[in-house]
Amino acid sequence: MHSTTKTNRFSLVADATLDSRLFLAQALAHGDTLDGIPREQADTLYQNIAAIAHKLITMKTRDLSDESALRTHIQTAFTLTSLGLEYGSKGDLDKAVRLLCKNRVVKFFQIGNTLTEKLLERARHLLDNGAILPPTSDEERILGANYTDMETESIQIYTQTELEFLKALLTYRTTIRTLQVTIREADFPRAFIHLAEVDTIDRQLACIENRCHYVHALPQKNLFALDPPLSIFPNPIEQLTLGLIVNLVLYRQIDFQLDADTRQDFHELAYVEGEIRPSLRQQLFEWISQYLEQSHQPDAVRTYTVSYWDDCLRTEGQRISPE
Repeated sequence: MHSTTKTNRFSLVADATLDSRLFLAQALAHGDTLDGIPREQADTLYQNIAAIAHKLITMKTRDLSDESALRTHIQTAFTLTSLGLEYGSKGDLDKAVRLLCKNRVVKFFQIGNTLTEKLLERARHLLDNGAILPPTSDEERILGANYTDMETESIQIYTQTELEFLKALLTYRTTIRTLQVTIREADFPRAFIHLAEVDTIDRQLACIENRCHYVHALPQKNLFALDPPLSIFPNPIEQLTLGLIVNLVLYRQIDFQLDADTRQDFHELAYVEGEIRPSLRQQLFEWISQYLEQSHQPDAVRTYTVSYWDDCLRTEGQRISPE
């Protein structure tokens, strides 16, 4: 049985095709055109990539009969090697051919693995920590509030679409094509191919991380006493932000409670034909930027939060039905 499984693994690697979109595939094709990579060296290169794939399979696959998982790890070996080569050559095909001739291919795999592992670590951290947790019994006693009927579910800081994005990253896949303040448009998970996608993923993770810092800088004493509870909304932080904006505009106070009547009053005061009044928009941005500065948040968090508020205000404007 063991020998059959081993044979299957070797045959899967041997039969695997190199995605022509990968920089590695383009570099190999470029080398063929220039006769820059001797046939014997090219064969050794493929054997080394196969060895990397086998190692990944051994490390990460519990069920060696699961051919789908095996193929995924083989493609991951190709992808990480390609990303490392693209990084090392700065996308220059001539340089990539020279690097392939002078270096062991495992070096490029290691570079690609290092680049992506940082992203995966950040995704894991957000999945584990990207929520506002309900107060503990000790915290309730300190706050002195009555939480008997209080909503006790944690409030997720990332949306469901962003949750799928974070989960996809753990399998070296992405669901986005462009950077978004909040991920609203997503595709089915697909393997990321080029460094440009890695850069987009890096910046998208920073958006979610900065949102976490923004939310945790807000006073959270009454967040779990809101009616209806934030946790029932598909985008709870957008709801929280809108509640804060409405209360600032209408009552000049920091609060998050939002009902239909106050929301309508806010619409009538703040919007003209679905567009937020420019002067009010600017006042709100200045307020939150100053608030975060006083809370000792870095520039990146303040810059992102202003963009996030702008996105929330535009989205709210789109919800207002024309009369």
